[in-house]
Amino acid sequence: MGSLKRPPALVVGQRVRFEGQVRGVLEVTARAAVLEDAEAPHRVVALIDLFETADFEILFQPERMPLPQSGLLETFAPEVMKRALWWEGHVLEVLHGLPPGAETGHTTATGLRTGHIGDLAPEGQGG
Repeated sequence: MGSLKRPPALVVGQRVRFEGQVRGVLEVTARAAVLEDAEAPHRVVALIDLFETADFEILFQPERMPLPQSGLLETFAPEVMKRALWWEGHVLEVLHGLPPGAETGHTTATGLRTGHIGDLAPEGQGG
């Protein structure tokens, strides 16, 4: 009797061996993976079929590189960079509940939702 085993974790960017070819993983959903294919732009394969193939193997696991502090933003016009950095702070505030560098007692995203949204208008960011 065979033993149960957890299927491998499949993520975008990996290189896998499948049906005798090395293929890149382009997309992964709950039921299927989209793989590079030599004869077509891509190939959709059900995960169960992929994992049960005798020669399936994950060959290369990409490493996640740290993002530079500003990176390519510096190549844009100053107004565009300023706006992008404002959005970065806004997204971080939504994720963490406080804007970057905020001290305790600072108006939070929750405070804005409860009636302080007008505080953004003087900076040209509201509405």
